[in-house]
Amino acid sequence: MNYCDLAIIGAGPVGSLAAWASNKSSGDLSVKIFEKRPKIGTPVHCSGLMSIKGLQRLSLTSETLKNNLGFNEIRRAKFVAPDHTCLEINRGKNAMVVLNREVFDRYLANRANQVGCEINLNHLVDNLTYNQDHWKISVKEGKEKILIKTKIVILSEGINGTLTRSLGLKPPKKQWTIPAIQYEFEKAKNIEPDCVELYFGEKYAPGFFAWAIPISESSIRLGVGVKRAYSGFTRRFLQNFLQHPLIQPRIKNANLIKTYGGVISASGPIPRTYKKNLMIVGDAAGQTKATTGGGVNVGGFCGIIAGSVARKILDGSPITCKEYEKNWKSYFEPDLTLMKIFRRIMTPLSDNSWNDIIKIAKETDIGEKLNNSEIDLHGVGLAKYSLQPNILAKGFRLIPQMCLSALKGFFGK
Repeated sequence: MNYCDLAIIGAGPVGSLAAWASNKSSGDLSVKIFEKRPKIGTPVHCSGLMSIKGLQRLSLTSETLKNNLGFNEIRRAKFVAPDHTCLEINRGKNAMVVLNREVFDRYLANRANQVGCEINLNHLVDNLTYNQDHWKISVKEGKEKILIKTKIVILSEGINGTLTRSLGLKPPKKQWTIPAIQYEFEKAKNIEPDCVELYFGEKYAPGFFAWAIPISESSIRLGVGVKRAYSGFTRRFLQNFLQHPLIQPRIKNANLIKTYGGVISASGPIPRTYKKNLMIVGDAAGQTKATTGGGVNVGGFCGIIAGSVARKILDGSPITCKEYEKNWKSYFEPDLTLMKIFRRIMTPLSDNSWNDIIKIAKETDIGEKLNNSEIDLHGVGLAKYSLQPNILAKGFRLIPQMCLSALKGFFGK
């Protein structure tokens, strides 16, 4: 039976960050990463839009982003209502970037490898069992089965949650997964390279939103997410979005070069993210922003916390994996919980409600009021904004619709 100090299941960004954090100080631990796919970074399931502050929290400097990853800087965001009312927020320099996720994922995996972490591709973990003082991991490599003995496991298996469920823990709720699809175009026209656009409405993205994310002055990613009830129709809604009057002229003669598909987690954190000598991180733990579906920065930092806790335990510290849950919740739980509540309210909203919300946000200068809120941690900021007397006064007529949406959202109807 093979042995390692720490086994990490999943070589996505969160798993790679956990591995790097565990071994960056000395490289003396035996750390093995098991990834079921043959190649890191593919297939891509992400728009690549991330906040710079969140990336800096992952020890990625601006120089690293420019020199190693290549990116397009985003300073502005437009929110477009079904009636085409448009709210624009300008966050200025150092707000967001659009990254190539395949390059990004490989960079993080290589960084883990450089500190002595071993990456095993085409290795599918199909079972975990705990025996006295160690975990026994069953791994499939082609037709061969391997058994691994390890002291600690960090589980970064993604949104599916198969292993999480097998351990008796609750994975993210399936009814709050958002089916999504995205096209990438080149030779598009009239692209604002520093501005991301979000579109709301039943015609294009029922239950979520559509997006236009520029990669350059002539390349753009266009995508939609929809509520689970429409999971078989994402491509149809994307085709509708491509005909939007603000989108169609820009891609009339553009070339479609890539198609991405996947699911977005909007479930919110799972109830418990640890067992004895095991920690669950990333999408598997529900460490994503339910409002937008973004998870790399939040989940990545939780991965770093998990790797650091594993290191301390292996160095002889008396702490347990409960320390991991305590730490990550102290950073993120209030915002993630509020974002989950906002998602439950937003998903059933009608087009008329979205028209009113964006109009009110425009009239009350939401951009200025949220300027001090971190992009990745906007739950508390949105709650404070929504509860201001002038906002409540303007939105009084929306209260019945909001209450109805909340009931539908929380009871899954």
